[in-house]
Amino acid sequence: HRFVDAQDGHTYLYSYLWPYYANRMFPSFDQPNLKAEFELQVRAPPAWTVVSTAAGNPTTRPDGSVHWQFAKTPKLSTYVFSLHAGPYAVWEDRAGDIALRLMARRSLAQYVEADEWFEVTRGGLAYFGDYFDIPYPFGKYDQLIVPDFNIGAMENVAAVTFTENYVQRGESDRTQREDRANVILHEMAHMWFGNLVTHDWWNGLWLNESFATQMAAMAMIETTEFTDRWHGFFTNAKRAAYYRDSRVTTHPIEMPVATTADFFTVFDAITYQKGSSVLKQLMRFVGEENYRRGVSAYLKAFSYRSTALQDFVSHQSDASGIDLADWSERWLNLPGFNRLRVGVECDDDRMQWLFLQQLAPADQPYLRRHKVEVGIYDAGRNGKPLPARVFAVDIEGINTSIEVLDDVPCPVLVNPNHDDWTYARVELTDRNADYLQQHLPDIPEPFARSIFLAALFDRAMAGDMPLSSYVAQAMKLAESETNIRVIEQISQSVTDAIDMMMRLRPDTDAALERLLPAVERAALAYAAGSDSSDLQLNWLNTWLRIVSSDAGLAIVRSLLDGSSEIPGIPVSSDARWALLTILSSHGAADIEALLRAESGIDKSDFAAKSLLAARAARPDLTIKASLLAALQESETLTGLANQRAVMSSMFPPHQTALHLDLLDDVLDALPGLSQSADPYFLSSYVSSLLAPICRRESSDRMQQALDDFGERLDSTSLRFLREAQQADQECAALRPMQ
Repeated sequence: HRFVDAQDGHTYLYSYLWPYYANRMFPSFDQPNLKAEFELQVRAPPAWTVVSTAAGNPTTRPDGSVHWQFAKTPKLSTYVFSLHAGPYAVWEDRAGDIALRLMARRSLAQYVEADEWFEVTRGGLAYFGDYFDIPYPFGKYDQLIVPDFNIGAMENVAAVTFTENYVQRGESDRTQREDRANVILHEMAHMWFGNLVTHDWWNGLWLNESFATQMAAMAMIETTEFTDRWHGFFTNAKRAAYYRDSRVTTHPIEMPVATTADFFTVFDAITYQKGSSVLKQLMRFVGEENYRRGVSAYLKAFSYRSTALQDFVSHQSDASGIDLADWSERWLNLPGFNRLRVGVECDDDRMQWLFLQQLAPADQPYLRRHKVEVGIYDAGRNGKPLPARVFAVDIEGINTSIEVLDDVPCPVLVNPNHDDWTYARVELTDRNADYLQQHLPDIPEPFARSIFLAALFDRAMAGDMPLSSYVAQAMKLAESETNIRVIEQISQSVTDAIDMMMRLRPDTDAALERLLPAVERAALAYAAGSDSSDLQLNWLNTWLRIVSSDAGLAIVRSLLDGSSEIPGIPVSSDARWALLTILSSHGAADIEALLRAESGIDKSDFAAKSLLAARAARPDLTIKASLLAALQESETLTGLANQRAVMSSMFPPHQTALHLDLLDDVLDALPGLSQSADPYFLSSYVSSLLAPICRRESSDRMQQALDDFGERLDSTSLRFLREAQQADQECAALRPMQ
């Protein structure tokens, strides 16, 4: 990719060869199980730094150019080789005898928190070397923050690339710092699991990515401030896995990938988040130390080679002494997830029996063995729950009955997946839900509060309770909540619920009129009143995502013109663009003048993309139709980053009428785009431009498109369209319950 920085005119180059792009860079047998040694020479301008997999030796030539000779690499797959060049700003450090470098565009350098990057990097290299019992195998370790990157990061051997989204032009909040630490450690884990040992073919992508996700979490717990990472994993990543696993396009974790063109059908939350959740359950099933020994033995046995799934499973079986054939079949080769429901039998206010029921969808009737912790809550004063009694249980089959021999009071609540050991949703009974309506804030353990809050959100999304009731209950919890994880979960879930309510108008008009101004005021008050900058930024971002009342929009304008402020939170350049996009989406009459003025001040690449997004958000059918045509032609609106900026803002949740007007135009272009567009573009096109409209008419139109030309779509586009139609249909089905 070639990028010219509009701020200073500097040119930057970087490669991205995953999964099947190395053949565009040099002739090669471009598949993961064919490894080779690489030697590289590069001639470059004198001001440029050139980076590749091995260490480079620069020599100045008589003509002033610089010749870079790179050492021969060990045997590698083509997709993890790389070449990057440009006048990057460079920071240097060391992790023992490992040379570390961090690079970014010069115009971005002032915002890069290099000390934090290096701190996480040093901790990760030490942790992984010790855990795997294999020192870092590739000499030096470079990390480059590059512009317009398609994905979050790429694990090129010893030269990892990251999107610039991990750099903030303002203070980073806790979520942003955590995301940054997670991606640094995720890509680092690939140096061993993925680069040193590589999957034989793309059906093995899940193990590569799932393992890196799991190891990043474990490294964060041991080496960073995020010692409760598994809690955060549950509230974000694991929730995404459950959602993806409930789609009509769900698939087993391990599944055939016929060709490289089908790669993107498995590039999803099942491959990453579900897979890592299942590996976490495997670690509990075989024992943590046995799991570690199995991983270490596997990496040592297959260094610089390629493997199949059975190689990994066999080493886990050998280390633990457990036959994992049935476990592997049920967890890895069958789709879907189970739900866990609890029942108790009491006599004279003492518990006699505990019943754990494992449920599965009718079309996926697969039961699995689960090792879980069960948390039993007794009632204290005023019916409030006491800290949970916790014990481990093996669940197998539909019903697991446990006779309680100890003298245990009849519980008021039971958590069948306490501490979230397994990949299974907690399903509440009506009695549980009624109890939590009164006592959710009283649950002593923050992680348990999160599990129960998620179960309540699931009920709302299933139509078992109005979305407005969920929002009210979550905001009630916010009044007393002190745990940052639970607060972040409240913010995200309330935002998601309000987003859905906006799409369900007019059925939700009365509830929104009653609820939304109060939620806006509360979020802004928490932002102003919190003594933690992380909490302040969390609530400010929540407010920015939901604000739409007249009073709220007046505050948006006052923050922009400086007539008001939120104590302790300066309005950064990035925040100013967010405020402008909000005004634009609500039809501010003077928006073009405001956008021109801001563009005259902020000349950054981020500002250019933000300007596109703000204009796309305007509630103007002509503007949207013109931008949609430009997206479909890909001639006047070029560059995936620019295209994504437009697509992500074109149809905010309060503009469903405009969205419906253009739905046929969005759908009719799909057959052509599926043959010509990049899968990354198609993913954004469908997820943004076919976001739920929540009307029978829209879901019927999507179904008609599937009937008319579904067979002509490539596998990736077909998957995205089927998922969009399902989401729209599910949303529309919520209308009668509101």
